[in-house]
Parts: sequence; C-alpha cells; structure tokens
Amino acid sequence: MDEVERIAARIVERDRGGVRGPFTLELYPTLACNLSCRFCDTTLRHARPVGELPAARMLALVDEAAALGVEQVMVLGGGEPLLAPHTVEVMRRVKAHGLRGMLTTNGTLLGAPTRAALVEMGWDEVHVSIDGARARTHDYLRGNRGAFDRTVKHVCALRAATLAAGRGPRLALHTVLTRENVDELPALVRLAAALGAGAVELDALVAYRPEQAAHALGPSERGRLRARLEEGMAEGARLGVRTTFGRFLDDRSVERGVHAPERGEGKGYAAAPCLKAWHHLAVSADGRVAPCCVLAGEGGSVANRSLAEVWEGDAFLSGVRTSMLAGRPAGRCVECSENLLAHERAIRARLPAGAA
Repeated sequence: MDEVERIAARIVERDRGGVRGPFTLELYPTLACNLSCRFCDTTLRHARPVGELPAARMLALVDEAAALGVEQVMVLGGGEPLLAPHTVEVMRRVKAHGLRGMLTTNGTLLGAPTRAALVEMGWDEVHVSIDGARARTHDYLRGNRGAFDRTVKHVCALRAATLAAGRGPRLALHTVLTRENVDELPALVRLAAALGAGAVELDALVAYRPEQAAHALGPSERGRLRARLEEGMAEGARLGVRTTFGRFLDDRSVERGVHAPERGEGKGYAAAPCLKAWHHLAVSADGRVAPCCVLAGEGGSVANRSLAEVWEGDAFLSGVRTSMLAGRPAGRCVECSENLLAHERAIRARLPAGAA
C-alpha cells in the first residue's frame, strides 16, 4: 500500500476507531532566513525571532506525534530551518521514533557537521531550493551573491557522503517558476541529474505584493512555457529525473491566487475539495497550527496544549473540516500549489468505496 492509499484508508478508518492523529506533521523551526529571495512571501525573515517554540517543546512535539501515529515529519521553514540551532536535534528525534523525515532547505547551511548528521541518522529526503540552472539567475532571485555556488558545493558533498556510506537522504530540487528562469527548466533537470537528485519539483509563484508580482510570467514567458516544460520532461525521461512539469502544462496551474480547489464528485470526504485537515498538521514557529502551509498560523497553538488536544479540538481545524465537507474551501485556498492539489486529488481518488 503506497502513501496515498494509506492516507486515504486512514481518513476513513479515523471515523471507525482507527488511528486518529495526522499522517504528516509539518514543522517550522524558525521564520528567520539568511537569504533575501525576491519572490518570498515571508516579510519577517530578517526580523529578530519572537515567540518561537523552544527546542524542548519542538522535541516534545515529535514525541507526541509519534504517539499519535504520525508516519512522517516535514521540516520546513517560514525561512531557513537550519538557522534554528535545534533543528538537527529535532530531526534526530524524528528518526529515533522511526518516522520518515523530509527537510526543505536553501542548501547554503548544509555544512560538514550537518551533512554527517543527515547520513548518520538515516534521514530520508532533502529538498533543496534552486531557482536557476545558472549562478547568475539563482543568485539574483535569491538576493545573495554566491548562494548558488555554496548550495551546489554542499549538495555535491552530501551526495558524495551518501555514496561513501551506502546510505543517506534522497535528493530533490525545488524551483519556483518565474519569468527569469522559465528558459532554464531543461537545464535544471540536467543540473539535478549531475547533482544526483532524483526529482525536480516545480511550483508556481504566489504574489501578495507588487515586488513579487514583478517576477510573474508575462505574455512572452507564457508563450514559451509549454515548450520549455516539454523539453524538461523529455530531459527527465532521458536522465531518469522525475519532474512535476506536466502539472503546469495547464495555464490555470501557474495562476496561484485565482482558482479555488474544485470539489469532488459524490458526498462527504469524496466531495471535499481538500482533505488535508484530516491527515496533515502544520505547526508554525510560534506553535500555531493549520492543515497546510497556505493557512499556516491561523489556528490555535501547541505552545501550551498537547498536539492531540489541538488536532481533535481546535476550533479553526474543526471549521476547515466542516467547510470542506460542505464543498466550501477557505478564501485563501486559491493560493494553493498545484503540487498539493494533485496530491489531494490522488487521495480522494483512492478513498475506499462507500466512504462517507
């Protein structure tokens, strides 16, 4: 049974006395960041951290998650997770419980001690944000000269350590689609292959401010997008690199902030536009929860309440579940990524027959 099928079965079994906790816990150790990405939607990345959960509470959350039946933990960031001094310790706790772990990082802080820890603990997957196949493109978008070289150097070293040890995390690249990098998509696939990354995950830009919108695709870039996506998919097939490029052949997929998730056919879970509120819990750096990154920080807090208590009794999460069952996604759901929506559609399609 693959992950999607396990999630689908678990959603239904939840109502029949099965495992009630989330399948995935998404942790944000910090909002701080060491880069200044031009398209970033986080405005506090260079502010002094305020109210972030201490290491002890983060570690306890992992313990509580394991007790609730969580199967995987994603370590992300409103900024760069490796800036938090306790992130590697939290990741060790994840693996001590035998849970699957995924880290998303800009790669600039993947120094030798962190690389050694990832290999030693048996961490499962590292997603590295690279937004151009050329240093000039990546460094411009990331607002930091030399970022590309540091990231590539660290990823190469991590790959070498993995090969030497005969174990270590799988690698994937993550790219935000902008007008500056649209023509570099095929080259990004070749870069992934050279770095030993098995996938390139493309995501559309979501713009809240004019300075972000300045990097959105214009008519000229949109006119070239399909050809670049198809070239990249062909390169992926040739090199054995999986891509999510096919999801963006539809123009709607690159228009985040416009289209609400569509409800499914049938009733109950099968009709819900999104099922994340039943299988996914995101915990922001200050402890506030949400069912996903788009709604991050809108729910109650686990700072002084147990994970189980919040998962079962938080008013915001309960409201999202009620609205989804009624086919009414939250207003901000228009900002959702096509990658997340595709995952939710796959789960919905695998719901057991007769799921209510």
